[in-house]
Amino acid sequence: MAETIQGSISELVREVRERLSQQVNSQAEQLGRLEQAVQEMREQHRKLEETIQAQLEVLAQFEPAPPPPPAPVVTEAPMDKLLGSVRNLITATLPEQVLQVLTEEAEQMGVRAATFDVRGKAAWGASAHGFGASLSEKAFHGLVVPLSQDTPFRQVYETGGHVDLNAEGLRRNRNILDKFKPARNEPILLLPIRSAGSVSAIFYADPGGKGAPLPVDGLKILAEFAGAQLDRLMALGAGMQVEAPPAPTEEAEAGRVETAPIEEPAAVPVETIEAEPVEAEPVEGVAAAPPEPSQPEAAPAQPEPPPPPAPAAAGIDLSQLSQEEQKVHKDAKRFAKLLVSEIELYNKAKVADGRKNADLYKRLKSDIDRSRQTFEKRFGKTAAKQFDYFHDEIVRTLAANDAALLGADYPGPST
Repeated sequence: MAETIQGSISELVREVRERLSQQVNSQAEQLGRLEQAVQEMREQHRKLEETIQAQLEVLAQFEPAPPPPPAPVVTEAPMDKLLGSVRNLITATLPEQVLQVLTEEAEQMGVRAATFDVRGKAAWGASAHGFGASLSEKAFHGLVVPLSQDTPFRQVYETGGHVDLNAEGLRRNRNILDKFKPARNEPILLLPIRSAGSVSAIFYADPGGKGAPLPVDGLKILAEFAGAQLDRLMALGAGMQVEAPPAPTEEAEAGRVETAPIEEPAAVPVETIEAEPVEAEPVEGVAAAPPEPSQPEAAPAQPEPPPPPAPAAAGIDLSQLSQEEQKVHKDAKRFAKLLVSEIELYNKAKVADGRKNADLYKRLKSDIDRSRQTFEKRFGKTAAKQFDYFHDEIVRTLAANDAALLGADYPGPST
C-alpha cells in the first residue's frame, strides 16, 4: 500500500514538473520573439534616423537654381525660415497635425495651401490655410475628390509625382474649382505626400490672386518632410505596440522604443513559477502531501512598479474639464513626451554623463531650450499651460525622477 501511494505521489510530481517545464519553455519562446521584434524595430528606427539626417544634410546645402529665361524666377523662402518650417513638421505628434502644420507653414510662404487625406479611392479635405472667410472649415472638410476619375488629383495619386496646372485644368474637379476659386492665369501646384510606400495625402497650393510665382522647391521640400514624419510616427507607433506589456498604459503613448525593460521576465526563477497552486485530483485515502521545504511560500517576483506621477500633476482634475480641454491636456502631455524622447534618443552619451555628474541641463541646454520653445509655441496659450508638462517630462525621463540631476543652472518649471 505504501509503495502504491509513493508511486502515485511520484507520478503526480513528475506530471507537475513536466507541466511547469512546458510553461517555462513557452515563456522563453515568447521572450525570444519579443526580443527579435524589438531588434527589428530598433534597426528600422536607426535606418529612419539615418534617412532623416541625410535629408537634413541635403537641405542645409540646398541652393535653388533660377529657372532659365524667359520663365519667371521662382521665389523661395529664406533658408533659415525653411529650416524652421521643417523643424515644426518633424515635431508634429499626430498625422492630422502633420497635415495641418504643412498648410500653416506653406501659408507663411505666401500661398494658399490645402491638404487632402487619401482614404480608399477618394481624397478628403484635411487642412486649409490662406483662403480666408471665403472657405469655411466645415465646407472644406466636406470636400471629397474622387480618385477613380481622370483628374489631376488622380494623376498625382497614381504616379506619385507633382502636377503643374491652372484654373482651366481644375475643370474636371469642379467642386474644388468652385470652392477655391483660383485666379484664371495663376499657377497651381499639386504635390504627393508619400508615406508607407504610397501616396497618403495630396497637397494643393496656389498664389491666391497675388500674381506671384509659387515657391515650388520650398513646397516640395515641405511635402517630402511631411511624408517622412508620417512614416516616423508610424514607426514610433509600431514600436509602442511591440514593447508595451500586456495592456498599454498612458505612458506608453509617447512611443519611446528603448525604455521598456523586456529582460525582466527572463529573470523569474523556476521556484517562483512553481509557487503557483496546481490543482490535482486527490488520491482516495491519502492525505494531501505537505509542501516540500525547497518550495517556500514566497510572493512571486514582480517587476519594479512605475514611478508615481509628479505631485503637481495631481492638482489638475481632468474629469472636471470639458472634453475639448481634456484633449488639449492629453495632446500637450504626448507632445512633451515626444520632444523629450527625441532629446534622449539623439543624446544618449550626454544623458548618461549628465546623470552621472548631475549637470544634465548644462550638457543639453540648446536641445532643451529649443524643444521648450517648440512646446510653448504649440501649447503656451492653451488650457494646458496650467501645468508644465514639458518640465515634468524632463524630470521624469531625462533626470529619472531626480530633479537634482538637472543641475543648478536648470531654470525649473515655467508655471
